[in-house]
Amino acid sequence: MHDELPREEVVDVLDRVIDELLDAAGVVQPPVDVIALAQTHLKMVVCLDRRQQTRGRAQRASGGQLICLRPEPTEERHQWTVAHEIGEHWKADLLARLGIDPEGTGPMAGESLANLFAYRLLAPSRWFAADAPACDYDLLQLKARYRTASHEVLAWRLLDLPAPCIITIVDNERVYRRRSNGIRVTRRLGRAEEDCLRRVHEHGRPVTVRHEPWTVQGWPVHRPDWKREVLRAVFDGDD
Repeated sequence: MHDELPREEVVDVLDRVIDELLDAAGVVQPPVDVIALAQTHLKMVVCLDRRQQTRGRAQRASGGQLICLRPEPTEERHQWTVAHEIGEHWKADLLARLGIDPEGTGPMAGESLANLFAYRLLAPSRWFAADAPACDYDLLQLKARYRTASHEVLAWRLLDLPAPCIITIVDNERVYRRRSNGIRVTRRLGRAEEDCLRRVHEHGRPVTVRHEPWTVQGWPVHRPDWKREVLRAVFDGDD
C-alpha cells in the first residue's frame, strides 16, 4: 500500500466496505459463507477446474464474473480463495475509497490489499473484535464460530486486536511463520513457547503454559500425515 497511508486507515475502510457487504447480503452472524455470498449476492459464478494450476483465478464471463478454483483438500482453502478474488475484483473501488492511484500500489506490511480484505471478510471485525476476548482468545472456540475461516486466518486476525501478543505457526516441528503486533519478536521461541509447543505436539490437545513473565496458549491442528501447532504468547510483565 502507499507508504504514506497508515494501516489503520486502510483496515478501517476495508471493515466499512465489508460491513456494507454483509448488511446488503443479510448476513447477521458468523460464519460467513463467502462462496454463497459470491454466488447469491454478488452474482459471481464459482466452479472447480482440475486443470487450474494456481488456487484460483477470476475472469470476466458472459453475465458476470467467473471464479475458477483448483480442487483443494479443505473447504477453508476454497473459502479463502474466493474471498481473495472478491478483494481483487473490488480493488479499484477500494483504492478509490482510500484516495489512492491504482498505478502506484504495492503490498502493505507484507500483505496485499486483497489478502487483507479476505482475512477480514472471513472474520469480520464487527463480531471478531468482541468474540476473541470473550472466549479468552481460544482459537478452537473461535474456529467453531468462524468455521469457514482456517485456523491460520483466525490466528493472524488475533494480531489485529488491541491485546499485544506473538503468534507462531509451527508445521511438523519447524517454525512456519511468526509475527507480533507490538511485542519485539525474534525467530527463536522463548522457553514458555518451547514448553507449550512440546506439550501440544506430544499430547494433541490445547495447553496453556505460564513461565513468568510469559503466558502461552497452544492449539493442535493435527492430521494423520501433518502436524501444525499454533501458539499465542503474551508478555505479562512490565515494559
